[in-house]
Amino acid sequence: MKPVAFIDLFSGLGGFTTGAINAGATCILSVDSWAEVNKVHLANHPKVPYKTMELGHPSHWKMFKRMVDEYKELGHHVHIHGSPPCQALSNASRTDPEKGMPLVLWYLDLVERCEPDSWSMENVVPVRKRLPEGTPAVILNSADYGVPQTRRRCFAGTGWKVIPTHDKESWLSVLDVLPGLKKELGINVQGGMLNTRGAGSSTSHSARTVDSMLNDPCKTIHNNQPSIRLEALGSNAKRSNDRTITEPSKTICGSGNQVGPRLFDHDSDKPQKVRSLTMPETLVLQGFPADYDMSAARTQKARWTMIGNAVPPPVAEAVIRGIHHGIHN
Repeated sequence: MKPVAFIDLFSGLGGFTTGAINAGATCILSVDSWAEVNKVHLANHPKVPYKTMELGHPSHWKMFKRMVDEYKELGHHVHIHGSPPCQALSNASRTDPEKGMPLVLWYLDLVERCEPDSWSMENVVPVRKRLPEGTPAVILNSADYGVPQTRRRCFAGTGWKVIPTHDKESWLSVLDVLPGLKKELGINVQGGMLNTRGAGSSTSHSARTVDSMLNDPCKTIHNNQPSIRLEALGSNAKRSNDRTITEPSKTICGSGNQVGPRLFDHDSDKPQKVRSLTMPETLVLQGFPADYDMSAARTQKARWTMIGNAVPPPVAEAVIRGIHHGIHN
């Protein structure tokens, strides 16, 4: 199979770039209009060419077409990915969704003109019903690709077919990827019992056997789950929507956050805040390495926004690896 080279548009802090490189692809260029996020991208991918520019001009396709043709001539399979801004298209937004479509349609026109071997576009689920008729698109759940988060996104595109690496029975939980929480919060397995001690709780919860839980920690523990839950983010989130840390988290979003998602102890009638997740912990929930360098961002709010808006790298990796499956299907 040909080596894969890709262009990453609306690249953010580098979620798609990170996953695609993990899959063995070469980044031709990453582009974003936010100079600050490009500095974070550069800090983590110093060898990747990048450009700070506002995308959306009708003539931009010509520049990218030259890159596509050049790498095709060099014997590469060329892929273009884009993640146009999705705020106006989200169900949580009060903005007219049509205001979010111009850059989506611009991107679809660009890939048609550039004629890459394959392309992908990531956006919120509601965009699917607004895509031009005949645009191929699927809804991907990040948990199916090893991300400890049930983040659902619309992926449009051609030339690839993703193969899930996890089913619901093997989804990774918050505790799976942040095992330090077990000791810190007093969550441990003893004699076939899941005990939750700490954070103001001394309640013992019956559960499955020790071996069963350790081998499959993300399955629901019926009605006797640990009382520590991770908050559900978003404008309409309520404490009743918080999810136990023995499951994947709900979607990590970045809009308006000043701190990471919070842990609550639901052992009493009124849930009590335990603490917020740290930035490295939140990066892990988004599928990044904990040491992903965020220091180039000037403010905490900017860092949380970048993380929440990112494509989880394992999903991007699945798309690039899916090019082989796409060719054969």
